[in-house]
Amino acid sequence: MSRSLKQTAREVFTSKSGFTALVILAGILCLSAAAQFYVPFETVDKWNSPQFWQGLPRLAAPSWSSLLAGKNLPQTILVEKMDFLKYSYIIEQIGVKYITLVGQFEYAYDGFPSELAAVVEATYGGDQPLMNIRLERPDGTNVTLVNTAISNPTSYLYLSVDSETKARTLDFLKSAGSNEPKAVYPEVVLFAAKGANMGDPSMNSVLKGTYRIRIDVTTTGSRDDVDAEFRVYGQVYGLAGTDSKRRDLLVGLVWGAPIALAFGLSAAILTSVFQALMGSLSAWYGGVVDEITQRVTDIYMILPFLPILITVSVVYRIDILTLLSMVVILSLLGGMTKTARSMTLQVMTEQYIEAATSYGASRRRILLYYIMPRLVPYIVANIVLAVPAFVFLEAALSLLGLGDPRVPTWGKIIGDAHAGGAAIHGLWWWILLPSALIILTAAAFAFLGYALDRVVNPRLRER
Repeated sequence: MSRSLKQTAREVFTSKSGFTALVILAGILCLSAAAQFYVPFETVDKWNSPQFWQGLPRLAAPSWSSLLAGKNLPQTILVEKMDFLKYSYIIEQIGVKYITLVGQFEYAYDGFPSELAAVVEATYGGDQPLMNIRLERPDGTNVTLVNTAISNPTSYLYLSVDSETKARTLDFLKSAGSNEPKAVYPEVVLFAAKGANMGDPSMNSVLKGTYRIRIDVTTTGSRDDVDAEFRVYGQVYGLAGTDSKRRDLLVGLVWGAPIALAFGLSAAILTSVFQALMGSLSAWYGGVVDEITQRVTDIYMILPFLPILITVSVVYRIDILTLLSMVVILSLLGGMTKTARSMTLQVMTEQYIEAATSYGASRRRILLYYIMPRLVPYIVANIVLAVPAFVFLEAALSLLGLGDPRVPTWGKIIGDAHAGGAAIHGLWWWILLPSALIILTAAAFAFLGYALDRVVNPRLRER
């Protein structure tokens, strides 16, 4: 067996295709290793928690896309609690407390924000506090964004879609002498230079400079307090962008690598080894064993593999381990069983098998120590060729919505992109990045399989 493995390794390392495959696989393995350090498992565990990702922009392109666009696209600006200056005073005669939060940020980007939001955390014991949020632009104009009561200890105000904010933004447009647009986008109007086309994102220009956000709160409790964050969401984020649920796609891509490799390798190794063993047993023992094994193999090979998996996935909500078990069970017998049987029949006619039989070696010993080692190159080649098939299978099931919804996989990301209309809306990074990794993984194993042809194909070996 050691000689076969050494020969296999030598052929892989000395061929161009094998070396290319190893370089690609090394990169994917490094990506898998990075998952353990760059992204802690707690982050992956919250992949489906919407609140965890609220600080990230929605549908943001990768940061490096600014180089492709040729301009400085906006990144998310976060004015945190500690960035606000807080002032408060109490008028005891009327029992009213005033709290003012003032924060500022520099906006020097060439594009407009994608969204505006505020997060207000209030502590109060009596009546609901009244809150007013205003934005002061670099040109000195003050625009009231919202004037409302604080109804929850933690309030998420999505100003870009808030009806009151849109109405006040429209009033600001009219006062600035701008034409009334068909739709009002506060994140565009509030950051646009004044002009006739102030409300048109395609014709206006960005007003760069220092913006100030002011939050005034009126409350009746002397111990009441308020803290806030103001979020100016950008158009780009990170190395891989975000999806429609604000999730960092780099997390899914990084953790998708070990999941894809573990799923593909586990399924390929288990099925290939078992099929080879069953094929050898079939040929070695012959008779009824051979007949039963071959007929069951024929049945396995004509079973509708994917429809069975889809049916079970629909009826039972499965996880990644259950999916792996089902794939292995449905692949216990197959093409490798036939190949191993034919190879075993050839090996049985060689002289060293007759010599081992003559000195009294048991049938099990001959099978395990004399026949199976001869099949190792074929088993390895079959494993290499089966891995991308299983990776594609998991991706296909996830694309159909039948994978494990709790873990981020490349197929799940593509499935979410399809459901979110990424292709229609030009969200290329949402589709291209996971698809490229799947194709790259398949290509690596294809190159590796081509290199192994020199081991398992006698004609190539003679050349």
